[in-house]
Amino acid sequence: MCGIAGMIGSVDEQALRVMTQMLVHRGPDDGAVWTGPEAGLGHRRLKIIDLSDNARQPMLSSDGRWVLAFNGEIFNYRELRSELIAAGYQFRSESDSEVLLHACVEWGDKVTDRLVGQFAFAFYDTVERRLLLVRDHLGIKPLYYTEHNETLYFASEAKALAAVLPQTRQPDFRLLPRYLAFLWIPGNETLFSGISKLEPGTRAVWRDGRLMTTRYWDPVARWKQIAQTSLGREEREEELRSLLGNAVREQLVSDVPLGLLLSGGVDSTIMLAEMSAHGNVPQAFTATYTRESRARDVFQDDLPYARMAAEAFGVSLDEGVLEAAVPDLLPEAVWHCDEPLADPTIVTNLALTRLARKNMTVLLSGMGADEIFAGYPRYPAVLLGESMRWLPAPLMRAASVGVSAAMRSGLLSAERGRRPAQLLAHLHRPFRDRFLGYSSYWREQEIHALLTSDLQRHADEEALYGFHNELFAQADGLSPLSRMLAVDLCTFLPELNLENMDKTSMANAVEMRVPYLDHRLVEYSMMLPDEDKIRGRDERKVLLRSAWKGRIPDQILQRPKTGYSPPVRGWMRDSLREYTREILLGETARARGLFSSARIEHMIDANAEGRSEHGMQLWTLLVFEHWMQQFADHRDWTPAADPDALPNVASKDNA
Repeated sequence: MCGIAGMIGSVDEQALRVMTQMLVHRGPDDGAVWTGPEAGLGHRRLKIIDLSDNARQPMLSSDGRWVLAFNGEIFNYRELRSELIAAGYQFRSESDSEVLLHACVEWGDKVTDRLVGQFAFAFYDTVERRLLLVRDHLGIKPLYYTEHNETLYFASEAKALAAVLPQTRQPDFRLLPRYLAFLWIPGNETLFSGISKLEPGTRAVWRDGRLMTTRYWDPVARWKQIAQTSLGREEREEELRSLLGNAVREQLVSDVPLGLLLSGGVDSTIMLAEMSAHGNVPQAFTATYTRESRARDVFQDDLPYARMAAEAFGVSLDEGVLEAAVPDLLPEAVWHCDEPLADPTIVTNLALTRLARKNMTVLLSGMGADEIFAGYPRYPAVLLGESMRWLPAPLMRAASVGVSAAMRSGLLSAERGRRPAQLLAHLHRPFRDRFLGYSSYWREQEIHALLTSDLQRHADEEALYGFHNELFAQADGLSPLSRMLAVDLCTFLPELNLENMDKTSMANAVEMRVPYLDHRLVEYSMMLPDEDKIRGRDERKVLLRSAWKGRIPDQILQRPKTGYSPPVRGWMRDSLREYTREILLGETARARGLFSSARIEHMIDANAEGRSEHGMQLWTLLVFEHWMQQFADHRDWTPAADPDALPNVASKDNA
């Protein structure tokens, strides 16, 4: 797991060195650059597999024709290595990087059909003067790019591009309404002007000054191609155990210490069970919060279940208590996330992986199970609306207004009324709009009321749901549940959850692995009937739970879903209330003229008094203001390490 950077068109070696060193946190163990007449590649290395210098990157073929800069892991590299040896290739290292280099030479662009893993890489042919950029199937590893003066720049993080292209630091305010609605920006655009994300499952080719992109793996298209399984229930369970067990086994490969993020939920406990079954008894890490901060959020405490799971499998558990450090952690988390991501777990993940880094370099996570086995509460909530369409819309709207009025009057606490109010507010809407309503945090009228008239002229409020609407149209013909899951695999998973996980862990030079997102397992989940995912109103991840019944503690299998999230609503009402007021209503924020200060002040007061629930909305604004301070206002872009310290890799170094 590393960081890559590069350019093609014309080469500015000093700029390449700056870009590469902006990623030093992703790869503190080693770094180097390679430059040619028209292209340059940079690499920062976190040593995971083959710790020797033979695995150094950028990696060149023995004849110097092909060059690779690779971030990630190829989990089936041993099988590919055997094929390549049989085809006559020779190896000087034990790394998956060298396997990928030879695989690209052997199979060209079709190499993506052979790969199982999490990766983003650049592969350059010095003879054809052709660059191939690839991002993994689900978007586990990020890759950003932009064009300037007929040159393509790319890197693992947007800040590496912004460091050498100051014009990109000007925010693209067109996209601000989308950020406010979702906590992140759907699609391949970013708030950095002109900087785009290579979409998951995509390869891009730059040749003769043109960039051409091709989607080699598309969740919506694959879902429509795959036939539903004909296996019986027990056979489906066995196949699921086999696929997930194999994914875990492959992802245990490491030459450095490996552990587990353990929340005490079903997904991470199954990870623990499978790791133990393969002879790996890992050290586990979990986050916890004080009773006072949890009092404002209605969810079960994960800690007793994490302790139960750890005890059941005989592993040690490190518990990170996160509370007072949030004002210190938040600016740092925002900096490392590049894009404003308003999921409060950015501070949790940053703190937890920092704790883990004292002893671990690699962590496995249960992320992804909710998206492929329908674990989120919004899925049954949307489906409930389909069965209640017979109720008059005015009646449901009146019920929603009644719940909101009860919250304002104090008859119903904001904590208890939040979810019923949200459910009722969207229950009468059409299927797609209902899903978007349950997936977003600001309504259109709320965004319009927040933005100043000057900003409204720049913001594209009409395109708020445009990207989602296109995906829903493409997924037409799938079942309602499958449509929701397919859309989330294209948006929510890569653009919020995976982005968050990668950036916060790599900030601490920790590699995160996500076995549930082995694309073969994801494709298997597409074959399963809806009742294997949701049964009734409350049963979710049905097949996953039944397949591991008797293999993990019943109390964990039967516990309700608890989001892996800190008690942000409690923070915003109590410990962070004055901090939020100081940041959002301070002179710096007011001078921007972006938001109505009167509206923000009203939200802070109403939230503090419990008259309405604005915790997540205020957190969204808090993250955005820190993003503006870190990037739009930022002037010192000196890399953390000396750019001149990077050696220049030549073909003789790789011979």
